[in-house]
Amino acid sequence: KHFSSHGHLTLTMKTLKLIFSATVLCSATTFGVSSERFRAVDAVDAVDAEFADVDFVGLRRLQSNGGSNSKNNSGSGSSAQETTTCNTWCKLKESLVQTVIGLLLICLAPCLMWKNEGRHVTQLRRIDFCKNKAQIVDTNSVSDEHVGELVHFVGKVSVDDETIDLHQGPLNITSPLSNALVIKRTCMIYQKFEQASREVQNQTIGAGQTTTTTFTVREDWTPAGPQAERLEHLSEETNSRGIWDELISICGTPESAIKSAPSGPALPPGLPPEMAALLKQVDYNQAPHGMAISSTAHVGGFGLTKDVINSEPQVFQSDWMPVPTELVPDHFEALPELRKDRYGNLTTVEEGNQPQNGDVMVKYEFCSDGFDASFIVQQILLDSDPETGVPERKYGVDKGRVVDEKCCGRISDDLGVIWMVRRGRHDLMDMIKLAKEDEKMVTKVLRLVCFALIVAGWMLLFSIFTTLLSTLPIIGTLGNAAFFIVALICGTTCCCAVTAVAYIRYRPILAFGILALAGAIAGIVIWRLDAADEMSTAPTTAPLPSDLLYPITYEDEMLESATS
Repeated sequence: KHFSSHGHLTLTMKTLKLIFSATVLCSATTFGVSSERFRAVDAVDAVDAEFADVDFVGLRRLQSNGGSNSKNNSGSGSSAQETTTCNTWCKLKESLVQTVIGLLLICLAPCLMWKNEGRHVTQLRRIDFCKNKAQIVDTNSVSDEHVGELVHFVGKVSVDDETIDLHQGPLNITSPLSNALVIKRTCMIYQKFEQASREVQNQTIGAGQTTTTTFTVREDWTPAGPQAERLEHLSEETNSRGIWDELISICGTPESAIKSAPSGPALPPGLPPEMAALLKQVDYNQAPHGMAISSTAHVGGFGLTKDVINSEPQVFQSDWMPVPTELVPDHFEALPELRKDRYGNLTTVEEGNQPQNGDVMVKYEFCSDGFDASFIVQQILLDSDPETGVPERKYGVDKGRVVDEKCCGRISDDLGVIWMVRRGRHDLMDMIKLAKEDEKMVTKVLRLVCFALIVAGWMLLFSIFTTLLSTLPIIGTLGNAAFFIVALICGTTCCCAVTAVAYIRYRPILAFGILALAGAIAGIVIWRLDAADEMSTAPTTAPLPSDLLYPITYEDEMLESATS
């Protein structure tokens, strides 16, 4: 589910990467100082592993639930302990660093909140632009009438009778595959990874801490290729490359295979394979992996280019299925170690054996056509195909430029580009509604993230005081709780202030309406309180004589005289 130039998935992934990098940076900065360090490496018995066929990031694999013997090391699994002691003086120095980090977060978080509010308003304006300007067209009768305009259409994604296969080579399937939108080859290798678990113990006297980090070995399948030859903290544990280099050499041109595409920032070492795969996607254009996309994909009269299919993986590449086993080659003369298992994968693991370090698995998957998709995009004329000279389809789709006009067209505001592509059948109003719901959800998540950052910044700002208080056992705990409450109050106040100013900047009508309503309610409350106060402070009149309240009648006088 995507709209805007980059889409919500890309925005969320970038946000997760930013938060993760900041967390790693803070941890590395505050954990790096130590006054005493030692390491003890103890051998442990390996546990027989149990294997099951599971799904990991769209890849069928054999997952190990325990350690396993390796071809390239003499011993079994091992563990290492690293103990770091940080005394009171060390903690005070760390608290100074944390204070600086807290100041940076206090300055950075409000800026992120401000940008988020502005981004939210811009996205809503883009969605409203689509609602007002998008033209509903029929995919079976496309014409030049709406070229260059935003259009909405719904239809089935089809490749007709065309077939696709991977790049020619020994690792290609035996024959082209029909009814396939995308086909890919994923190569995985069984490698060792470090796992770290920390145990922190506070010292009885002072603010010092003793941290014991235990490093253990975990073996798992990874599509990221061979890992470090030796593990960082377990130098006796080594990784084998197996036949990975041979796989690269037989996958097309070696120069293009070895050359890596530009990637994002390097991930911290020691991450589990699942986390690494989440933060850093596998490049299927780099050998020994492979991917092919149908050039004849279309929805009615609209052609879908490879760039469109690649830019929306949640729509076009979300339902992966294994390639029929009869299309997977049984063996390779160039690589006799590879064989086909009962799942249709190529692997170096013998039937019934456990995978060993350096073993390789090759898996073939594809996404079929025939599913429905909904679009709000700009209609364009496709360029000529460089091979045939003419495009498969005359019309294509692209991101639409959003220019919002004001004051009867005298003022124009460029809001960037937008398009919406969703799986399934959705009319125009459904697309607009779903896009607004997604945008509101993203905005709320980013608001919570900014709120957490600013509260953490205030808490880190007070870290030197909490460190001093932690020298006293009971008072330290109470002090931490008190400063957390203060940080929560300060963070909430800052968030409310920044949000209020942002509303005045980006939503002046709504902001002043809320202020007017709040002022009216406050005025009524103050007026009623003043009236009640005046009633309570008014002088009390003296009680009236009883004769005035109950006048004496003639019968009363006669009765009184008779009695006397």
